[in-house]
Amino acid sequence: MRQDEQQPNDKERPGGRVVVRQERSERTRRSLIRAASTVFDQAGYERATLSAISDHAQVTKGALFFHFAAKTDLARAVQAEACATSGAALAKLARRETPAFETATAMAHALVGLLETDMTVRAGARLTQEIKTPDDPSLHCHFNWLGALHGILGRARNDGSLLPDVDVRAAAALMLSMITGTTALPRLPADTRSLSHRESGSLWLTRMLHLTRPALSNLPPD
Repeated sequence: MRQDEQQPNDKERPGGRVVVRQERSERTRRSLIRAASTVFDQAGYERATLSAISDHAQVTKGALFFHFAAKTDLARAVQAEACATSGAALAKLARRETPAFETATAMAHALVGLLETDMTVRAGARLTQEIKTPDDPSLHCHFNWLGALHGILGRARNDGSLLPDVDVRAAAALMLSMITGTTALPRLPADTRSLSHRESGSLWLTRMLHLTRPALSNLPPD
């Protein structure tokens, strides 16, 4: 018999069992964060319950409390995950070798896309508005996004793709306002006459950027 057939499988070793337990624990934790994201996004922080979150994750209350002692701890975990996901997307775009104003608009579209498709990012952004959050870019999505936009628009000022008389802070705040505002537009009631609730936030962002672009940059539109 070969030596590898005589040795126990790695996951049968005492150390291997520890690894398996750690992997299972991490899967449970991530499942709870996803479930909390869904519940926070749908119900908001105040109306969200730990029972609803544990039921959605299909885990016991005991398993939930093993990982998170309180609802606030779950909220912080969702916020941290949202900031990590969106921050990674912004950091990747910041490395692009294009006029910085174009990168800023790409960042805005990326964030709206995440808000439309990523439950955790959307829940993390909602929690930022509903609970007191420290001005920490690892937890506060809007603080994180505003800092990234301010940094890239500062680069746009230096490379000439932002008009010289534009206030960088105001331009960053304007872009952030458009990003957060567009997410509400698709949820308007169906009987709203002037706006279509079926149109995506990304489409509304494109329209708003088209209107505001001449005041911010002399680059030709896409």
